[in-house]
Amino acid sequence: MFKQLRFLDGVKSVQKSFSRNGESWLYITACILYLLGVWEHSSGNIYTDIVGVFVNRFCTPEPCMSHGLPYINFFVEYPPLTGFFMYAMGTIAHVFPFPGRGFLVSYYDYTSIFLLFPTLLLISDLLKISDVIGIREKYKISILFLVATPSFVFMLLLNWYIIGVFLMVWGLRKFLERDILERVSPKRLRGNLIFSGMLFGLSAASNLVTAVPALGILIFGTRSWKERSQFLFGILAALLGIYLPLIALNSVPHNYLNAQHVLVSYQFYFPNLNVITDFTRYEQNWYTEGSWMLAFFSSTDPIRHYIFPALFAVLSIMIVLKGLRMEKQFYSPYVDRSTFVLMMCSLFTFAFLFSTYVCTPQMNLVLLPFFVLIPLLRRNYGEFLAFEIVNSLVIVWGFSYPLSFLGINTPTPVEFGSIWSSPIQFLVVVRSFWIGKFLIYDGLIKWRTSSKTIESSKELLLINNTLRKIISNFG
Repeated sequence: MFKQLRFLDGVKSVQKSFSRNGESWLYITACILYLLGVWEHSSGNIYTDIVGVFVNRFCTPEPCMSHGLPYINFFVEYPPLTGFFMYAMGTIAHVFPFPGRGFLVSYYDYTSIFLLFPTLLLISDLLKISDVIGIREKYKISILFLVATPSFVFMLLLNWYIIGVFLMVWGLRKFLERDILERVSPKRLRGNLIFSGMLFGLSAASNLVTAVPALGILIFGTRSWKERSQFLFGILAALLGIYLPLIALNSVPHNYLNAQHVLVSYQFYFPNLNVITDFTRYEQNWYTEGSWMLAFFSSTDPIRHYIFPALFAVLSIMIVLKGLRMEKQFYSPYVDRSTFVLMMCSLFTFAFLFSTYVCTPQMNLVLLPFFVLIPLLRRNYGEFLAFEIVNSLVIVWGFSYPLSFLGINTPTPVEFGSIWSSPIQFLVVVRSFWIGKFLIYDGLIKWRTSSKTIESSKELLLINNTLRKIISNFG
């Protein structure tokens, strides 16, 4: 018996050693590739919005950081969490510039440093979710489908999406831990539902698209109207906590530099909702970008305003019907329901990105966590990598000079126009249809839980229970 105990202890120590090594290499790889992305963008080889948008809103007219507060004294085309993050980085760079580096360089450096935190926390939360749903080889999968990807290197520092993606994944993790808490404390379970909703609310206040997975939780994750109300309460509490102070401050007399850089004077009026209406109007007037619609309509065709909501509504109905059929199979005690909820979250996300007329390359960052967590989406690594390369070429080839550090200036293709005259627009249409393929063919058509899968799950459950009994007898 003692030999068996020593053998079990040896197995555990080897497993812990492999786990520590795998986790260490994952974070080391992530930091190295993150630094590569920092260098690519800071050297000017790869385009980034981080500087371009900041200059347009925080430095126009000059001098920088002299216009007051974002959303109160001047317009920013991103939700409040992102705008105030930009403001915080600009303030730090203004007060504590790096020696020998100008204001904008210091601003970019501080942004790169602080964005590393949500990046590493995102990886940590994905690993924790992998433990919850029982993913094997979680470190290898995380490297292949998140860290060692073109999006991680070229898109992560193109924009501020990583903040919303981290909050989204954190919200998913807190929700998926409910099954564990349900057996421990119903009170803590209620708190987790509200907290998960608050994280999705914060994600929406960072970037709207990153909060779309909340639809999967709301419709299929919660099990009663009481739970749905708790989850919604969390979302609304977070949004109101951010927007109500902005609405109150906008209601007093003040000057405001609008989206067109025109100074407007506001008198006392409550509630002044310009922080919401200006943002909504700006987004509605944006041209078609990165969508399959460019294959059939011009970038300014007003039909985009009708296709987007109609198509998303139709696809959402199809997803709900598919989910209702699949849900019956996931009531089995042998099939993990967490994977089902994650799949529904991913389907709504893919549907939104396929429906919208604005699907920029950096939005691929929203999809990567689902490729890590859902087996169906990562069946074909070659297809995933090709999809990632096509997406990254839009920025790397179309709007950047990736080989300029070698003294090589690559020819710039036609960036805008019809898909037949602009290879960049052709690539964005291919990418958009590819998102539709992942949604419709892989998700709505091919996805199923076969009896073979359930039988294998039964065997794994039986083996797991047997091992637990053996170990408990030795304990």
